[in-house]
Amino acid sequence: MPRPRLDHVRKSQILSAATEVLSERGYANTRVVDIARAAGTSPAAILYWFDGKDELLAQALAQREQEFHDRYTARTASKGTASEHLRGLVQAMLHHYDWGLWMELCVLALRDPAAAAERDRMDRRWRAALRNVIRDGQSRGEFAAGDPDEAMFVLAALIDGWAPLLAVKARGVTRDRVEQAWLREAGRVLGPGFDTSPLRRRRR
Repeated sequence: MPRPRLDHVRKSQILSAATEVLSERGYANTRVVDIARAAGTSPAAILYWFDGKDELLAQALAQREQEFHDRYTARTASKGTASEHLRGLVQAMLHHYDWGLWMELCVLALRDPAAAAERDRMDRRWRAALRNVIRDGQSRGEFAAGDPDEAMFVLAALIDGWAPLLAVKARGVTRDRVEQAWLREAGRVLGPGFDTSPLRRRRR
């Protein structure tokens, strides 16, 4: 039997629909048919492009992460000072990143090597961006001298530790409170050259 022609079904269209459905419902409560309905196609089309829901989740988050990087993270690189660059990066991570979808990938990574590799790639990208701006600030004399890897490790761990609590809306854990605590700790780690004033929100 010949393979069905599905040229009219765009892979990116399915991935975009998948990110919305997975983010709203979570991995366990999402069925392939739900994604197909949101994408305006059939489950057969989904399985034509993807081996199953596991691969779909990993690729959907990869696309969402790339869109986030292009829209927010890359834009901060044009900031005038290292302090402004770092603040823009953290603002994007705290107030615009889809941490719920990230957590779904982390759970999947416990049992799926491909998902684990994708999670590792994204994590290394985030840490590299943080390390690079810290190193830049130190080289300009804006930030206190020290080991940029150690500063990155501490500041990244704070975001990574609070993110799951933000995603599940833990009582007493708000983005504003996390922001204030992170800025205080960043000021301690990076020195008085880092601007610890409240972040200004930017519309999506």
